[in-house]
Formats: sequence, C-alpha cells, structure tokens
Amino acid sequence: MISFKTARRSTILFLIVGLAFTVTSAFAFWREVTVTTEVEIVTLGSPIEILVTDLNQINSDLRLVPSGYAMAVGDVELIELSYDIGVSRELLNQVTLQVLINDILIDGSDTYSHLVKIEVMGEEGGVDLDLFNDTITITIIVEILEPIDLEEATIEGLNLNLVNVENAIEAYETIQGKNISFAIALELKQKVVTE
Repeated sequence: MISFKTARRSTILFLIVGLAFTVTSAFAFWREVTVTTEVEIVTLGSPIEILVTDLNQINSDLRLVPSGYAMAVGDVELIELSYDIGVSRELLNQVTLQVLINDILIDGSDTYSHLVKIEVMGEEGGVDLDLFNDTITITIIVEILEPIDLEEATIEGLNLNLVNVENAIEAYETIQGKNISFAIALELKQKVVTE
C-alpha cells in the first residue's frame, strides 16, 4: 500500500512537471515572430528627393512577444526601429513630414493585424513632424498584443475592453511564429501659413 507521504510527494512532483510543460508550451507559441518593414515615399506636387537611412541592425534571434511574456533569452516585448529622414535645405520650415504606418500584415494576412501596435514618435499609427533640420531621426516602436477572447476575459476576471479576438486559441495558432510586416509612408506637406 502506498503511504500518504509518497502519494503527496508524487502529486506535487506531477504538478510541478505539468506546470513546467504548460509554461514552456505557452511561451513557445510566440517564438520566431519577426518584423520586416518597407518604406514607401509619396510627395505632392513636383518631385522632391527624400533620403531615408535605415539605422537598424535587427537581431534575427529576437522574438517579439506580448507584454509580460518575455521569459526566455531573446524574447522582447517591443522592437524599436530608427530611420534618418532627410530633405533639401530649401524645404526647411516650409513643409511638414507626415509619417504613416500602412499595410500591417502577419504572414501576409491582415486578419489579426489589429494585434500589432505600432507607434511613430510616441503616436499610434503615425505623426506629422516639423522639419527644422535637413535630417530628422524618427523612432518606431512595434509591439504585439496578446489575443484575448470573451471567455478568457471572463474566466480571468479581465476588463472586457481587453477582448480583441473572437477565439484566442485560433488567433494564437494563426499568428505564432509568423512574420509581421508593415509599410512606412512618408509624405511632405506644404505648411499652411495663417496670418
């Protein structure tokens, strides 16, 4: 007959192994999420040269995970990208640089693109910048949101405003390990002079 002590130790050991397996399999979901960007340049009126210098050296070993899930080496909760944007001196103080984020895709699909949060200079989706120097550095922050459905929010006691998908498991399985891509649209706009 098995003693009570042995049964208790076996149960605790089983629970620890089960917890370890559950944690590692949940975090493995986010492995290999990478970010690629494409820069699109649009100008109004006569053609004007905009120079874009990519300042990024993306480490391919990094894995983008939702906030609170960075548990393993290489897991990051955000990716920061920087670009130098330059225009000719004649345009300084005459134009505004509009930077917009377009075409957010996860593995070529926009089904769950709303789970990708992108800020340009601290503003979500894009920003208008005054040009006072011939070169300006813009910073883009990319984050991925955890898919949360109504059932999970209810069980976990989360605010229902956090619900962002119909089926969290399906969303998770669709986007895990996939590439995130987006386009950065740059447009020069003539400043409106008010008197």
